[in-house]
Amino acid sequence: MTMTDETLADRVIRLSEEMAFPTTEWEASTLAEVLTLPRVVVTRPSKQYLLSIGMIPYGCHVNCAKYVARDPEHLTRHVCGWIIHGSDLILHSVVERNGGWRCLTPQLVEAPPQFVFIPDPAIEWVETHDGSGREPIRSGNRLPDALRKYPEDHIRMRDRFRELVSSGVSVLDARSMIDATLGAEFSAKPGI
Repeated sequence: MTMTDETLADRVIRLSEEMAFPTTEWEASTLAEVLTLPRVVVTRPSKQYLLSIGMIPYGCHVNCAKYVARDPEHLTRHVCGWIIHGSDLILHSVVERNGGWRCLTPQLVEAPPQFVFIPDPAIEWVETHDGSGREPIRSGNRLPDALRKYPEDHIRMRDRFRELVSSGVSVLDARSMIDATLGAEFSAKPGI
């Protein structure tokens, strides 16, 4: 699904749910392991340029796979890994060519032209059980969209968000209220 297929409110709801999955020892140990991996700096071309060459907003895995498939010289490789976002690592794909790292994913919200990325060689893409596509696997486990340093906080924010929406507060107002309260507390914690 792309931003053109969902409303902002739908995206807020989806992201709130996606970040509130149950805590596991596997997530904590994987986060600790990933944090020991080398980091690279990735450059992001302008949103206008990426859109002009057919890249999909927030479709990083598809964008990189398509771009690599179109490389006539076969010098570009699709690399999956993690973006550092506060106290979370967000699953992301970029391309690498001759030591240069580029993000091919247009961001509809203003984003910096460079960011730190952790390439993760343990991630592999395998066919889904139903054959409908491919999914990222690491050490035999299906990867979530993020590895969280403070998973309990994401669950608490999601639960409060649900309460507010159930009481009649609009999705966007509920998100703003969460950002101003629990989100502010969360943001004050040490990041990665």
